[in-house]
Amino acid sequence: MPRIAGAGEPAAPDPTTPLLGRAWPDPEGPTYEAFGPCRDVEGSQGEPEHLPEKWNDPPINVARILAAFLSFIVVGANDGIYGALVHYLGEYYEVNYAHVSAVFLSPCVGYATAALVSNWIHVHFGRRGIALLGPAFHVIAYGTSSLHPSFGVLVFVFVLAGLGSGLLDAGWNAWIGSMQDSSKPMGILHGFYGLGAALAPLIATSLITKSGWTWYEVYCIMATAAVIELVGLTAVFWSARGFTHGTPPNHDTGDKDHSGYFKLDSLRNSPTIQSLQSSFTWIISLFIFLYAGVEISFGGWIFTFLVNRRNATTYTAGMVVGLYWAGLTIGRVILGFVTSRQKSGKAMVTIYLLACLASHGLFCLVTDLAVSVSAVVSLGFFLGPLFPEAVIELARLLPKHLHVAGVGIACTLGSAGGCVFPFVMGSLAEIVGIQVLQPMAFGMLVLCLVIWLVLPGRAR
Repeated sequence: MPRIAGAGEPAAPDPTTPLLGRAWPDPEGPTYEAFGPCRDVEGSQGEPEHLPEKWNDPPINVARILAAFLSFIVVGANDGIYGALVHYLGEYYEVNYAHVSAVFLSPCVGYATAALVSNWIHVHFGRRGIALLGPAFHVIAYGTSSLHPSFGVLVFVFVLAGLGSGLLDAGWNAWIGSMQDSSKPMGILHGFYGLGAALAPLIATSLITKSGWTWYEVYCIMATAAVIELVGLTAVFWSARGFTHGTPPNHDTGDKDHSGYFKLDSLRNSPTIQSLQSSFTWIISLFIFLYAGVEISFGGWIFTFLVNRRNATTYTAGMVVGLYWAGLTIGRVILGFVTSRQKSGKAMVTIYLLACLASHGLFCLVTDLAVSVSAVVSLGFFLGPLFPEAVIELARLLPKHLHVAGVGIACTLGSAGGCVFPFVMGSLAEIVGIQVLQPMAFGMLVLCLVIWLVLPGRAR
């Protein structure tokens, strides 16, 4: 158990915070080490091996991981609700496909900002900083949206929503991805993301079509959920501090003199710069960029596609959006456990990608509404495990001291694809029609498969 710092003495960082390299040395207590993932490459010379954390060890992790799961419901709802509301936003603000698609692009700015600051927040404030700032940005964004501001203001507050989601996305993925047997908790984490993404369009569609709610009244529910998220995360992560009274030490294990600490402004030693120099960071980021583009584009535009091209009612289309995210949720949980029991995660993801291509091909070729719904749910199911498995793969390929920075970059910049591609799709739909969804999504899935095959294979 960590020693509690007294008055006037530096606070020892929480041992469950996987910061960079060695933790701050406490001359009167133990020195905590960063924990690496259970599926890691051989440590570098001179780097001692340490057992990874577990979901229930230390015991505080139980409450923390549950809070992280619940926060991902809000993160998922943030992404899933766009698809159910974009039709109504266009009508309310009287804007076309190209303009309304800006609501997909604006969170990209927030995600990019999160990529730049997430590691800095970890160093200075630990996970407590993530637990405070992420939900706080959600509260501001959803509270403002519930006031139905001008379209320009709405686009801006969605930047804040993206920033909050980006911080939580990077923080919890880096933490849970470094745990022992990480496929299982990662699958559950992203299952909760899918749960939020599934519930949000179902609830929004029912309230708007059956109860006469407006789109902005739905954001009152989102704001309430964000307040609960803020209170819950703050309570359990309050002790997860960073280096709040100084700077972390240089993690050069050959230097035994702990009196000197590296400066955060030293770019050459920055974990962010080191992560960007790794080809694996860029490959996984590109994979997630394309994957998120498919996932969010389908969830965002399938409503409009079904109404305009398959003659579905708005209620039916809204339910299909919810079923798509439900399939993604179930896939993340079930296939996450299946993948964890296999020797080669890379081979399993390859199979899932081929199944995605088959499901999408069925959706393109058969216009019957019932078949379309089945194909959409199947696509969501096999898309489900791809994101968490990509994060786990990156944690396996990067050195331990780069996990927070590397995973943060991949998650935030990669997930920006979920903003860019829906925007591009909306702009193209204004020119050639909403049917552009089909060839674009198929092409991105093919590229995902090619990129995944480039990665080096390794048994678990």
